[in-house]
Amino acid sequence: MPRLTELVQRIEADSVRTAFQPIVNLLTGNVMAYEALSRHVEAYDAGFEPLIEKARQRNATWELEAACRTAAMRAIGKLGESLRHARFFINVSPGILRDPRFRDSFNPRTLAAHGLDQSNLVIEITEKESISDYENFEAAIHHYISRGFRVALDDFGSGHSGLTTLISAHPHFLKLDMEITRDVDKRPYKQMLVRSLVGLASNMNASLIAEGVETWAELETLVKLGIRYAQGFLFAKPQFEPPEPTDEVRRRVLETSRRHQKRLSAIDESVGRLVTGCETFARGEMTTEEAIAWFRERPRADHAVIVDADQPQALVTREKLFQVTGWRYGYSLFERRPVDLVATGDPLIVQMDMHVIALARLAMDRLREDLYDPILVVDANGAFQGTVTMKQLLQRSVELELQFAMDANPLTNLPGNRTIQGWLGETLECSTYSVVYADLDHFKEYNDAYGFTMGDEVIRLAANVLRDHAEQLSPGARLGHVGGDDFIVVCGDHASADGLKAVCEEFDRRKLELFNAEDRDRGHYLATNRNGASVQVPLTTISLAVIGSDKMTKAPHPALLGQLAAGLKKRVKSETKKRGRSGFIFERRAYPIPG
Repeated sequence: MPRLTELVQRIEADSVRTAFQPIVNLLTGNVMAYEALSRHVEAYDAGFEPLIEKARQRNATWELEAACRTAAMRAIGKLGESLRHARFFINVSPGILRDPRFRDSFNPRTLAAHGLDQSNLVIEITEKESISDYENFEAAIHHYISRGFRVALDDFGSGHSGLTTLISAHPHFLKLDMEITRDVDKRPYKQMLVRSLVGLASNMNASLIAEGVETWAELETLVKLGIRYAQGFLFAKPQFEPPEPTDEVRRRVLETSRRHQKRLSAIDESVGRLVTGCETFARGEMTTEEAIAWFRERPRADHAVIVDADQPQALVTREKLFQVTGWRYGYSLFERRPVDLVATGDPLIVQMDMHVIALARLAMDRLREDLYDPILVVDANGAFQGTVTMKQLLQRSVELELQFAMDANPLTNLPGNRTIQGWLGETLECSTYSVVYADLDHFKEYNDAYGFTMGDEVIRLAANVLRDHAEQLSPGARLGHVGGDDFIVVCGDHASADGLKAVCEEFDRRKLELFNAEDRDRGHYLATNRNGASVQVPLTTISLAVIGSDKMTKAPHPALLGQLAAGLKKRVKSETKKRGRSGFIFERRAYPIPG
């Protein structure tokens, strides 16, 4: 292998190959964009980083990055029609961005020579060196954003990618450094950091992309924390032909996303109820000039959707169409070309069963320029059903939030009886289900001995433990607060014994913080009974009574469950009292259809 210094001296585009790694939309499982990664054919085994460092040492960074950009544009230009119009992230260092030669070599004219335009490309600022001149850096960024390019800030959260750079770059995307992503499921401090960065990005109208995702546990945690896009070996390794995630990977991504979406909303109203039909164009059917005429003939039409075999591909809005074609050369550049090229190629697409409140939160997390675009809705097979406008969505989500607030328990913010009754009515019609009744043992005595404030803390603890383990009890399980120290978990499947055991063990471990040291050591505390006598009371436990569909008639009345639960709770409380620790019990008797 030639010495790296020799490679630097004779670097050129022909000796660079471009690999592509997908950036996945965690909401849909589809590819949102690809990052273009350079590979030198002669230094491939040694990786590209040593070559970059040698180029920096020999003041040849311009030559190296110019060769990589040219190779990337060539590679993208040679892709098939559908891929060529995807979105691609191209790495650019801050010093190169400010170089006057960059404007001459990276502009709409040079991109057009490769069959590309600025809507295809995201300038990804890679900070391997500090920025000394923020004023000129910000001016360079503004130049490209004003010409339709999007900007991403790489390795955010480490190295030189600090807050000053963030303020100067005005990025559309923030790429979370992989050192933050790695083992995020095991590191609470990383989780707190990611949660804060999600809020920061949202307030700045930017989207976070988690880099270096390698495990499903990391992905699960990132989705819970609000990350919408991710990149890493979990989805695909870089390849010279842009790879797609496998069907299995896409399926698991969707399952992970939907589990979280369901937890976001306590009131079960799906977006399918809000869908309205809209006009569609077949891919390649209409030129930009024809689309402009179409909108002018229909002053009330706000948008149309481009479809291919009933599958939505892109969104054309009146506002963006006239905005793109309204500048000096915009109309002449696009008038004879398909309107697909000026359409939003990555619209928000959701299935009809997504919850309204969950969708409202996701929709508001979009980029600034996409924030008020309609949402495209598909069925379970991906066939286009219609759209939902942001006005519809926000009006209904506000109504549902108010409905939830009126019903929610003020102490735990969990759904109350009205919502629970709706869950039971729906679930008891299913062939398989479980209902878990939970309440605290010796709660009154604890309240009397430790006071109402500490009593509230015990109730919150029970709510938090049940909430944390609801998914382990049964995927999609829903937790409600009946009142006082009584809770209910409605499961769409058989409740897991392991999940029930985990609830009991965690409650018994965490409750110790709510007792003083003396009471913890002796395993009981002193309280006054109804007769005014001082008695020893065991430390508070939680009792779980489980009633399953396998023991019930078809579609039983909810009142029957309440009657059965009352007797079952007495039995489990008796057991927890004997054992001195939290426990659970399943209803073992069958209740046949009356003759």
